Amino acid sequence: MQIELNNLEINDKFEYNQKIEFDKSIYHNKEIKDIKEAYLKGYIYYNSAEILEINLNVEGIMVLRDSVTLEPIDYPFNIKINEEYSLNEEYFKEYYEKEQNILDIMAILWENIVLEVPMHLTNTKDAKLSGDGWSLGSNKNDEEIDPRLAKLTELLDERKE
Repeated sequence: MQIELNNLEINDKFEYNQKIEFDKSIYHNKEIKDIKEAYLKGYIYYNSAEILEINLNVEGIMVLRDSVTLEPIDYPFNIKINEEYSLNEEYFKEYYEKEQNILDIMAILWENIVLEVPMHLTNTKDAKLSGDGWSLGSNKNDEEIDPRLAKLTELLDERKE
């Protein structure tokens, strides 16, 4: 979704109130496997200081992988984007094609959605967390010392004295 900024006058707004879809190629090798029911609402305009103001709200459902079982999980999101850009800022240039005076809104939306992905997500409460010779968490008592490190512990204790 691109905006031709030539059509945007000072204090004139591009308003959005629509469903959006992301290109499937954007999900390749990403934590997000799909985005469903994404909806965009808000506006973009030049303020009186000729700075581009972006005030958008994006909501939808992203499909992520369960951190334990790797099963797909629907994760609802609601993101508010309130940013100001000067057309000369270095950061802004990755969204802006100066020769054609076009702004790519989808890149801004995607960047903000990716920032909302949780580090770990699980619906599993009764998952099997251990098995024959393996465990997902540490059930060991902290007082137990690995015999391979016992000599190192003795050396450190001697050094303290």
